[in-house]
This record gives sequence, structure tokens and C-alpha cells, in this order.
Amino acid sequence: ISALIRTGSWLDPPDKVGLAALTGTVMRTGGSGGFSAAQLEEELAQVGGRMTITIGRQSGSASLDILKKDVENAIRVFAGAIRKPAFDSASVELAKLQAVERIRRREDEPDSVASREFTKLLYGAGHPAAREGSIESLARITKDDLIEFHRKTIHPNGIILGVSGDLMKDEMAALVQEAFGDWEMGPVPELRVAD
Repeated sequence: ISALIRTGSWLDPPDKVGLAALTGTVMRTGGSGGFSAAQLEEELAQVGGRMTITIGRQSGSASLDILKKDVENAIRVFAGAIRKPAFDSASVELAKLQAVERIRRREDEPDSVASREFTKLLYGAGHPAAREGSIESLARITKDDLIEFHRKTIHPNGIILGVSGDLMKDEMAALVQEAFGDWEMGPVPELRVAD
């Protein structure tokens, strides 16, 4: 099961670069749909599922790999993570610490440094394609910022959902409808970047 989500770090406020990426990380790790972070991990472990959620520069994505026999329960878990993330405080702080560590290490790879600096020269340092998170910008991001980013940018009418596998179309459509059908639509951000 895969989802492409119309959101991205181009929506990060200039003083909180890294917000979108943190939101995606904690949507996956911070509990959801009535599950605590630990319960969510246990639920996925019981079905042998692997779920990822990330938010990049121009879009977000989510995926869930599971066995056919577990699809009914797993799609509810997947929908909960996308629709109703809990943003557990401890998970938010852990994600911020991990992001800080990545920032500290990003100067260790010359190819990465060259690519980032080229992008800044190409677009300008303030352009969303060239902005980089900093330890200071991450320190300004709060749990409430993640909740608000999710509330403002992630809606069912901004998601393309795909399912593949040994499944019957009608049965799967009914499961998707049950998991996502009552989710209210909202304003979907359009990718517009100022010159």
C-alpha cells in the first residue's frame, strides 16, 4: 500500500526549516490511530509489517508492506498513521535529536557538501530548494508545530493511494473506503515557489 501526499518542505517556515521532515518522521514513530508509539511498533511486529512515512522537498510518501492475510488490520494502522498521528512528545524529541546528529555529520561527505553548495548557487540560499535545516531552526520546532503542519497540509484530496498485490479489487476498495472514507477534505497546498 503506497500513498503520495501533496505536501513538502517547501512549506517550511524560513525560521523552522526541517518541520516537514520531522512531521513525516514522527507520523511514523510517534503513535497514531489510538495506538501509543510502543503499541504501534508491536502492532506492526505482530503482522510482520514494514511501514515508512517521509516528507521530502516537494511531496510526502507513505508505504506499508504486509502479507495478504493481515491486510484488513494493517490498512487501519496505516490509515491511522496518516490521518491521526499522535505526535508523542518523546518521539518528537528523539526525532529532533536524530536530525541534529545528521546536521552535525553532513559536513563529513564532500559530495554532499558540493551538491548543497551548488544548489545554493543555482537557486539562492533562501530558496526552498536550497534551504538547510540548522540546529537553531530545529530547536524552534515544537510538537504543536508538527500537529499544525499536519492539520494544514495533509488531507485526503491531496493523497494518491495505490494498492498492489494478490488482492481482489472490490474487497480492497471496501477496506480503503472503511479506513479513509469518513476523512473530511481540506485545502491542499499547491506547489508554488516565489522567484
